[in-house]
Amino acid sequence: MNYSGRNILVLGLARSGRAAVELLLRAGARVTAYDRDPAALRDLPGAVAVFSGAAAPDFARFDAVVASPGVPLVAHEKLVPEVDLAADFADAPLVGVTGSNGKSTTTVLIGEMLRASGFDTGVGGNLGTPLCALVGRRHTRLVAELSSFQLEHARRLHADVAVLLNLAPDHLDRHGSLAAYGAAKARLAELQRPDAWLVVNRDDPWARAVGRRGPARALEFSTEERLASGGCLDGKDLVLVREGAVALRVPQGALSAAARRPVANALAAALAASLAGASGEGIRAALAAFEGLPHRVRDVCVRGGVRFVDDSKATNPAAAVASLLAQTSPVLWLAGGRNKGLDFAPLADAARRAGVREAVVFGESARELERALGAACPVVRVETLAEAVARAARAARPGDVVLLAPACASFDQFKNFEERGERFAALARALPEPPGGAAC
Repeated sequence: MNYSGRNILVLGLARSGRAAVELLLRAGARVTAYDRDPAALRDLPGAVAVFSGAAAPDFARFDAVVASPGVPLVAHEKLVPEVDLAADFADAPLVGVTGSNGKSTTTVLIGEMLRASGFDTGVGGNLGTPLCALVGRRHTRLVAELSSFQLEHARRLHADVAVLLNLAPDHLDRHGSLAAYGAAKARLAELQRPDAWLVVNRDDPWARAVGRRGPARALEFSTEERLASGGCLDGKDLVLVREGAVALRVPQGALSAAARRPVANALAAALAASLAGASGEGIRAALAAFEGLPHRVRDVCVRGGVRFVDDSKATNPAAAVASLLAQTSPVLWLAGGRNKGLDFAPLADAARRAGVREAVVFGESARELERALGAACPVVRVETLAEAVARAARAARPGDVVLLAPACASFDQFKNFEERGERFAALARALPEPPGGAAC
């Protein structure tokens, strides 16, 4: 679409909406911005007309309507998702990553592998910098984390390399069912062209099924099977294999600790990056240097022999289960927040298997979590994260882990998972020094 002189409405003025406004203005469009919150419309360029309140302007007045991912809409002939707007200006090959868990880590790893291989790489999408802010910047590669919210109405986003990681229940409060949620994510593969590449998690039934019907050339990765082509484990080595021959081998011992949590993300990233042009040396260097992302199983501090671990990004039960089962020490588990229409039942089995000494539940879903955990482990219910940290600190023994893996969204008490994780870290570091122990 040629946007010059066109009358365009942008719905939602958070990061993606603002990036869309800036891109449209550069393209010569006449831009109107709408957000329910008048404060979100501050500091926009004077050329932008602004509206706020309960009702958005009539779509009939506009040539196109660009919607931010956080704005739930039904399909409409004038609707242009923010990622489709970016796609209209794409000026470099795009690697797109989707799935329920591991998207951010895999996206950043791919970006680091490409940068270490000499490509000027823009990284963002659902993670950090909106895709609209990455295009037109003369990058030679683009890597984007793509959520179900971004993909559900996409029509023009064509990834040169797409990655399907996994599907677990999440965001059912918006999508209504797991099938609808999975269908939204599958758009990434369905919109590819036949000459593109699709990286598929062989160990995930949803990814396998989507991969079989996608138009692109597919390669799989697996931590459970040895593959003739794709990415897999050979003993403890990560290997990329093409037609039975090993093209790249990286011993797991050469990976940073963050790159091994979990190793499936590293395999997916290595395979996708190689298809996007990364060198073996660049892939190895990135895997060795990767420090992980904030709020994803990150050590905050040690207090009196107790380790405090922030996994605030574990915003659904599947992510919380993975976080619990990754621990090798007795766990005092902090969980709670706003449920996204998800079933908490799997958490009970994970609590048993992980040997959780005590679960401290807080926030809007505390009673629901308490009921779900039942007899799986001792449960203490409190109101706030601050109370949860204080309770866990009192109950912890040397050698224990106090793990924040909420299994819920943060929006009951915090604006996002980042703020929740930062609050957890601040509370842990502010704990009084135990007798004879070191403070955080």
